[in-house]
Amino acid sequence: MNFTFRPLTMEYIKEIDSWNNDGFVEQVLMTPYFESVNKTGTLAGPGGCEGFAAFVDNETAGLFEFIIQGSTMEIGLALKPDLIGRGLGVPFVNQGIEFGIQHYQLNFNYVKLSVDQKNKAAIRVYEKAGFEEVERTENEITMRRIL
Repeated sequence: MNFTFRPLTMEYIKEIDSWNNDGFVEQVLMTPYFESVNKTGTLAGPGGCEGFAAFVDNETAGLFEFIIQGSTMEIGLALKPDLIGRGLGVPFVNQGIEFGIQHYQLNFNYVKLSVDQKNKAAIRVYEKAGFEEVERTENEITMRRIL
């Protein structure tokens, strides 16, 4: 399955916000977009990241976010709930990373992400996509993949 990526719009943000992900996506990922629009009139995600909606056959399928820090590309992502468990996680991660590399046209050494320790399914996907744990806090695991 091939994913395509488009810059977030308010329409895409509202759609993604309506997904039922037990509140995780809504609380952690979408609220900053609404707040940034209200404060500055621009769309910025957590930490000022740049967000993109992922599509499959013109249907919104996910969210991919990027923060560039020197030679590290930090990502945040969410797959549409009804697509979870269909074997799309690893292709989604890999295609999103490839999109980021092409979009920013920079030489990255690493890709980094953080994941809730309780999100065991996501952790397995990230490990299959080549990520390794580099740090653990009370609630989160930071993972990194060498490019």
